[in-house]
Amino acid sequence: MKKRKKEHRFKSWTSRQSPQPQAIELEPEDLAAYIRRAEKDVLPIIKERQLGPAAAQFLLAQQTQTLVTSDPRLSIESAMAIANNVLSLWEAGYYTPGPAYPFTLEETMKEIQEASHTKGDYAQSFQPLTPSVGDTPRGLGIVYGGIVKHPETMLWQIWMTLGGPCNFIAAYRHPVNALRNLEAIIHASRRGGTMKESENLYRRMQAQADGKPKQLPHDMMQYLVEHLDRYKIEL
Repeated sequence: MKKRKKEHRFKSWTSRQSPQPQAIELEPEDLAAYIRRAEKDVLPIIKERQLGPAAAQFLLAQQTQTLVTSDPRLSIESAMAIANNVLSLWEAGYYTPGPAYPFTLEETMKEIQEASHTKGDYAQSFQPLTPSVGDTPRGLGIVYGGIVKHPETMLWQIWMTLGGPCNFIAAYRHPVNALRNLEAIIHASRRGGTMKESENLYRRMQAQADGKPKQLPHDMMQYLVEHLDRYKIEL
């Protein structure tokens, strides 16, 4: 068994959108227990989205933060901090993934390091939703969303998040179609409606789609986290 390095206590911050943001201090063993719980939650998502090592580790860190704080929202600072903390505990031997986890520490570290060397400016790949004239928020809360051009499929994907794991909804050849359907989602969220209306909207969006959305590469996800406030949408 890998010998553990001595680790200090870890801090995990609640979202800055919370009424009273605060730091939560955890011993390494306690944080490792949360990571193991988070691993069970994210394994189906890793498999379904066919995530790579770095993206899987980042998703694992996000879910760990959600379990620790009971809040799915993440700030840039808390997202980066929890990702580094999870990696540190893995390296130190406090956390070891179960046999169903598809990647080793070495595979994960290699992809993270490669992503850091190829980190680019993806501003042209992401587009925010521009509010329409007369489109007034109703004070129902905040989500983050926009469209992004996937580097492999070259399709424009609708993405949304509450600040936690990112959901990719549909993919289109033309950005206008993607933005139009994102706007339809926001209008429906502000207006409210029945479950049947939501299902009809989703089916219509999928029928218009030109392909299935895919998980973004790790470096693009890192870019999105660092610039998340650009894509804030008030409901």
